[in-house]
Amino acid sequence: MPLYSSKTLDAELILKAAGLVATSAAGSLILDIGPGFMDADIVIDVTALEVATGDEIYTVSLEGSNVAAMDSASVELARMVLGNNPAPADADTTTGRKILPFRNELEGTIFRYVRLHTTVAGTIATGINYSAFIAKK
Repeated sequence: MPLYSSKTLDAELILKAAGLVATSAAGSLILDIGPGFMDADIVIDVTALEVATGDEIYTVSLEGSNVAAMDSASVELARMVLGNNPAPADADTTTGRKILPFRNELEGTIFRYVRLHTTVAGTIATGINYSAFIAKK
């Protein structure tokens, strides 16, 4: 069994509950991970992923901010691209568990609040279904 399959789910660190995403949107769950440095993983469990027309791209980004409402001063801390991958990595993404490493520091600034943002591009009929949570490395 791969090491990443044994990541422990802490309900307080859920970034996205299971559900379909068919249009670009910021996540509704904002986590306060505290004022200190965090070096961890985002566990993304993909249960469905549309790649039927060959142009579907889903970008899952972790946004960080020091504004609790995350309505300003957000930065991208980590990103994973799923779906139809262009060359040189031209294999389509499949369902399953993905691990996205991140840290809540960028250019010397620690970001206390985090949330996911999913960008959806291409010809989308059904989209992507996934859940995500933060886990220690």
